[in-house]
Amino acid sequence: MADYRNVNREYYEFGSVARNSVAPERRYDPEYERKSVRHPKSRSFSVLGFAIAGIAFVIFAISMVNYVQLQSELTAKIKSVANKQIELNNLKSYNDEHLARITGSVDLESIESIARGELGMTYASEGQVITYESAGNDYMRKADGN
Repeated sequence: MADYRNVNREYYEFGSVARNSVAPERRYDPEYERKSVRHPKSRSFSVLGFAIAGIAFVIFAISMVNYVQLQSELTAKIKSVANKQIELNNLKSYNDEHLARITGSVDLESIESIARGELGMTYASEGQVITYESAGNDYMRKADGN
């Protein structure tokens, strides 16, 4: 058996005793409608919540766009650094090839023959060479009247 309380706080009991055709009578209750009507304050809260969610979405969208821009700049700079490294390696190999070619093309015997024959240079005699040991990275010049 189920109990039912209507708006006038009268109890009805359904079951074998009650007739099926008899239904509880409902009466108008102004308090009930007053409770069910939303307050304007609650409506402003939903507008405020929607506004906050909108602002949060805009901030999120701006930060994502900024993140994607920074990511693309970083990728471009990484590619630029890789290209510069390739260019540096090419220049180093080019310089090494030229140094090897120049070093290989120098004929020391022809330089010596030109120095002795055309310029009059000779080997140093025994008294001309003076050796000196220095403790640091300094250098020394000998100035004499010869």
